[in-house]
Formats: sequence, structure tokens, C-alpha cells
Amino acid sequence: MNTTRATVTLAALALAAGLVATTTAAASAATVDEQLDPVANPLVSQEASGYRGEWAISGGSVQEAFEKDGVVVSTGSTGLRSGLAADQVLSFGYVAGFGDPVTGVDYSQLSGQAGEDVTAVRVVSASGVTTTADLADGVWGAVWVSGDHADEHGAATIEYDTSTGTTTVSTDAVDVIAADQRAAEQG
Repeated sequence: MNTTRATVTLAALALAAGLVATTTAAASAATVDEQLDPVANPLVSQEASGYRGEWAISGGSVQEAFEKDGVVVSTGSTGLRSGLAADQVLSFGYVAGFGDPVTGVDYSQLSGQAGEDVTAVRVVSASGVTTTADLADGVWGAVWVSGDHADEHGAATIEYDTSTGTTTVSTDAVDVIAADQRAAEQG
């Protein structure tokens, strides 16, 4: 989902080769010789057809792990953002995914933060798949079986509820990872 997260492609290749991948904070530091660890004490978790995402807060970061049929295929972390308005959501990147090399089924995931007044978050993918995210303590995460749109793993729409109604935003507008990357490039 961002440059500090492990790429799911590496994990898929390792899984297809019969190996299990491990990563560190930087994708370039990934190795394919150790087993990845699941998230300890997940705050939020969601499953779609044997593909599971789990998220937990550790220090000032959200830790995540994705499993397919009980095997961890990707891990990562993203720093929590402070100063989030009570009625706002943030996205940690764009829709990412995992392609199961055995079944050929593609899965998608997206996560982020929500302000204290947000009561529900839904992700609407490029193919129109709507997934209600699990939400707890200001962290939300969603996984789903991917649709067949060519841009499924990219921008999506987020709908979120507060006591004043439902707000719809593009992940492009609330993607803090892309904003950080743009700021770094402009230096």
C-alpha cells in the first residue's frame, strides 16, 4: 500500500514457489527465507474466502498482516496520524491485493484511520464491490474478493457515517501515504 510496506507481489511469488516470505519495514529488505509473523492481538480483522487481514496498534503505528488459508503472505506497518478531525477518515494508501497462485482468485485490501465520530466505513472498489470495513479505536480495515475492473488495485471510494450523515470521498483525496510521497518528492 506504500513504499514502506512489503509488496504483495513478492509474497505471492514466494508462496507460488513454495516458500514463505518475510519482510522488514522496507520492501527492499524483504527476504524469502523466514516465515512471517501474524499480528499479535489484532484490534481489527476481516476475512473473505480464506484471505484474512489483521490490524493492531503498536506504539505509534498500525501493524498489519495478511494471511491466505492460515499462511501469512504479507506484513507491514504505517505510522498513525495525529490531529485527525472527529468526522474524518484517512486511507493508508490505495487498494492493494494478493493473487492466489493456486486458485487464481484475486483479493483486495485497504485500511486507514477514522475520527472519533465515525461509526462505520465502507470501501467501494473500482469494480463496484462494496465492503463494510471493521472499525475499532479509530482504525479500520477491509478485505474482499476482487472484482474484475482493470483498476481494481488503485483508487477507490470510501463512504463513512457519522451522526450527521454519510460522507463519500475518493481515496485519492484522503490517501496520507500518497500525500507523504508527493511532499517528499517536492522536497
